[in-house]
Amino acid sequence: MADRQHGPREQRDQKEPTRALDKASRVIEALAAESGLAPADIADACDIPRSSVYRVLDGLVDVGWATADDDGNYTLSLDWLRLADAARASRTEWDGALPVMRSITARTGMTSFLTVASGDETVCVECAQGHAIDSVILRPGRVLPLHAGAAGRVTLAYFDDDAIERYLARAPFPAYNENTLVTVEQLRDDIARTRSRGYALSDEDVTLGIGAVGVPILDPADGHVIAALSAGGFVDEVLAMQESLAELLREGVKAVQDAQHQ
Repeated sequence: MADRQHGPREQRDQKEPTRALDKASRVIEALAAESGLAPADIADACDIPRSSVYRVLDGLVDVGWATADDDGNYTLSLDWLRLADAARASRTEWDGALPVMRSITARTGMTSFLTVASGDETVCVECAQGHAIDSVILRPGRVLPLHAGAAGRVTLAYFDDDAIERYLARAPFPAYNENTLVTVEQLRDDIARTRSRGYALSDEDVTLGIGAVGVPILDPADGHVIAALSAGGFVDEVLAMQESLAELLREGVKAVQDAQHQ
């Protein structure tokens, strides 16, 4: 007997788990951006009814993924560190990256980063700490948008043109400081410059006093950007050696890709 068509009610029932997960994801992202939030603040930030926010928060607390203080403000629990470590450990395709990154850091004194593209963000999956680590925002598990930082902007520059246009349609973007590139015009110029020289330069556009250089890691099969290798430190040092640093990072990308095929 042929399967009958699902009616409107059945279709709604099938979509409900997806809606619930979407709401939970938005609440988690809000708490990841700022801890100690009240349910009303989360509802405003996520554009979700407060009743739904309470249900999500109750569920997160029940499974140990969030905690509430005496004032009724919520924070993600330390269980997320365990989940983050498990997620990083599962990225076995980057097993050979850390020795390469440590070598770059040893030669330059700068902190080197491996980031992977994830939607409209870059996620740091590994870093080798240099002398400016305490001043750098990007660390394992943290994310940056595509319009900010060397890792994000080099990833954006090597997206295909259609993906770039979809992203730029959302401009202007929020700024970290007065140096952040936030307009379509600024980012178009930066994309052209990055593609021309083969690397992105961060000149205090995320953290004042800090610069970085980033180069893309392309999928050998189709040429799509899948990750970025970058190095950052005090801005005067980065600006003075940006060309040699970019070349060192390109050599690092080749070494990482060679390690993947051994």
